[in-house]
Amino acid sequence: MQKWSDRPPSEDAIDVLLKTSPVFLRAYGSLLTKILPPLSGFGIFLLYFYRNHFYPSFDLFQFSSLLLAAACIGFAIVGGVVFTMVAPGAALFHWFLNTKKVKEEVVYAMRYSEGARTKAVRQLVMLAYFGPFSLVGLGMVTAILLEPSLFTMTVLLWPILVALGFGIALQIRLDLPPWSFFHYGWSSYIALMIFVVLLSTILQSSLPIIDKLNNSWHYPILWAIPLVIAIMVSICSMAHFASWSAAIYFGLFFGLLLAGYSGLLTTVPEKTIKSLGLGAYDAEMIILDPVFCHRDLSELGIAEDCTLRNVHVVWSFGEAIVLRPALNEPYQIQIPTTFVRSLVQSTGPSPQSQ
Repeated sequence: MQKWSDRPPSEDAIDVLLKTSPVFLRAYGSLLTKILPPLSGFGIFLLYFYRNHFYPSFDLFQFSSLLLAAACIGFAIVGGVVFTMVAPGAALFHWFLNTKKVKEEVVYAMRYSEGARTKAVRQLVMLAYFGPFSLVGLGMVTAILLEPSLFTMTVLLWPILVALGFGIALQIRLDLPPWSFFHYGWSSYIALMIFVVLLSTILQSSLPIIDKLNNSWHYPILWAIPLVIAIMVSICSMAHFASWSAAIYFGLFFGLLLAGYSGLLTTVPEKTIKSLGLGAYDAEMIILDPVFCHRDLSELGIAEDCTLRNVHVVWSFGEAIVLRPALNEPYQIQIPTTFVRSLVQSTGPSPQSQ
């Protein structure tokens, strides 16, 4: 048996993934594009049914269009997070750092000793990526907490000042040609606006979770979120120096991680069902057939005039409509659709589906 010391070292996991994934996709890509969308759509529906403790009376696979639509919505939600993780670094790398003059200066700054090279890399990450992202994120959270009325102005103008400030710092540090700070400024502004979209999405999806915590945790978590996201986006941005594939893999990993912890990923089934108009919305009033109200049903929230008011519609497709009335007791009732005469839907956000 060969000794461990004589065995060749294992390859880095990221290098193995970058080497094997193109081969795997070429071999099984066609098959995945056929089976992954309907299975993903079915998984979204199944998770929604499991959370709400019911299953419709029909076979979902008979409605392939519903499965594909659900998969498209789910992929769009998750894909939007992954895109906003990868796009800022792509803008800065391809529109600024990888241009001829800037690239020559960056390479020149890293030709010295290992210590000097490490220092130059750290400064590049701080000045080009983490510094602008974190500063814009902290400014955005500051506006939300202290002066919400200035939020729009902060989002539009603060990134301009940050981009120009760090552009000047980069020009001085790397001894770039004159007006390079302006070149960095406009490319960085686009990257920062994409970062703002990502941060806004994560903050919005995280607020229901943060509200459930003790008040003493609210401010620390809100201040920490932009810093954590800035670190993740900076790592994805640096991956562009390796390849597009590396950046996408890092973006996919951090995007799913961020979407999961913020609650954005866990609410995909509810958002999908609501977007398709199948359920997960509030109805101001549901009028039932008087035949259904032949006895007192007030304990289920059904009034004497055979109506339900302010009710959450869990599911409204198929042979039965599944409802959750606004009662002290958490009842969930199923009514055959033949007894439903009309439904008045609320156009506001559904609190139970968020």
